[in-house]
Amino acid sequence: MPRGRNLPRSSSRIRKLPEQHLIFSIPSQQLPYFNELVQAWRARHVRVTIACHVGPPPDARCLLNKLGSAEAVLIAGSSRRAPSTVLPGPFVEDRNGRRVPVAWLPLRTPDENRRFAATAARVHRRPAQQVAVALLGQWHPRYLRVTDRIETLLCDQMPTLRWTADVIGREDMVQALGSGLGLGLYVGHGRPVGWVGYHGTRRHHFDAWAGEPLGALISLCCRTASRQRTSLSFAEAVPLRGVAAASFGAFSDTLHTDNTRWALGLCDALRTGAQTIGELIVRGAPPVARAWESYRLIGDPLAPLASECLAVARAAAVPVYP
Repeated sequence: MPRGRNLPRSSSRIRKLPEQHLIFSIPSQQLPYFNELVQAWRARHVRVTIACHVGPPPDARCLLNKLGSAEAVLIAGSSRRAPSTVLPGPFVEDRNGRRVPVAWLPLRTPDENRRFAATAARVHRRPAQQVAVALLGQWHPRYLRVTDRIETLLCDQMPTLRWTADVIGREDMVQALGSGLGLGLYVGHGRPVGWVGYHGTRRHHFDAWAGEPLGALISLCCRTASRQRTSLSFAEAVPLRGVAAASFGAFSDTLHTDNTRWALGLCDALRTGAQTIGELIVRGAPPVARAWESYRLIGDPLAPLASECLAVARAAAVPVYP
């Protein structure tokens, strides 16, 4: 079988999600742009509590304490605020000590708001299908070794498509990500404007994006959620451009050892049935706070990890170098 395609005979299937509760905090005047997504949430039996705010975005912990237990919190607000200051981390603890994923969405133009809402709604409307993972990485031995390990851990339970920079170029990789897989996972160096891998991958490389969105795109690297010298980080641009319903990245420098722990934890969570990006992050987080405190979740925290029904077939047809 050509390198880049690992399709097990028996693949991991998404189970029907139980009823969930989402707290969605947003300025009231912006809410109409998200009607399509709110309807998609409710169609999947998500109880949505809309908490409109005026001025600065509220504290995620205060929302949970005020509005009760929830499976996830999404805070949307002015893009003048950065992920590092709006959220305390990728999750917070509720009154019972349970970790709840929290996500940020920067509000910019009406077109970007509608594009994100339509993208996330499209992912939610997918029928329950298999989880499939795109393995992405910089062409460097230390990162390829991590990718090898991820592939070994996942390949017997779900389709894994290896699209690291040693087997595919940037333009083909961007096009391949439009296959509609449930999850993309990048390991390598990162910058506020994008990935170092693939000779530099920036948000403008997705300007003409017309593919089927990912459920989520995870960047295990430095600074892809940082606003340093940029008005919008790469991690924030991913959902706003319709590439994925959610993204995950760090706002500061990270350690390779910590990111390796993240990779192994995410594999364990996938193998044991994580079904949404929020659940995946909470269950896959390393035990040491240093490893996760600089990471932020952007976009829909309840984005399903299910692939589009024809995604695996499309992805398997992507040409890669032998």
